[in-house]
Amino acid sequence: MSQAQIRPSLSVAGRPLEEWAACALVAVIAICVCLQVFSRYVLNIGLVWTEDVATFAMTWAVYFGAGMAVHERFHVRMMAAVMVLPYRLAWSITLLADLIWAAFLVFMMVYGWEYLELLWRQQTIIASMKIDAKWFQTIIVIGNGLMLYRLIEAYLLWWRGDRTGFPTVEDEEAPDL
Repeated sequence: MSQAQIRPSLSVAGRPLEEWAACALVAVIAICVCLQVFSRYVLNIGLVWTEDVATFAMTWAVYFGAGMAVHERFHVRMMAAVMVLPYRLAWSITLLADLIWAAFLVFMMVYGWEYLELLWRQQTIIASMKIDAKWFQTIIVIGNGLMLYRLIEAYLLWWRGDRTGFPTVEDEEAPDL
């Protein structure tokens, strides 16, 4: 059974959930920018909340996009040197890099959670929207958790599939050096 035949989780209509979220957030950003331009230059008023909404939407879109990149195996990697090594050594280096990455994601989730605990102790209201900032900061834990989930999922799909190539690297040929 190949990886294409195994259906990954967290998908809607055949596409990863984070892809839908990232696309919706980019649409929110575009709408906010258009509203701001229209209100300033046509209505001669400033909508103060559009900048904050666009900023938070961009932050969330980046985290969801990172989760999508892990899912699609498009995240940035420096594989040129690794791909010319013998397969077992290249696979071992890739696994070690993924373990270090997973540890970093766990680190970010733990300290992100501690940061959220600090935010829950006090109220930090965003003046333009009258909403507490802690709700927007949850993406630190959500985004890193999503990337960790997709990293583990990639290895599970690889293990249950045909076990060819590298679990978290897009299938590619060795470079001509």
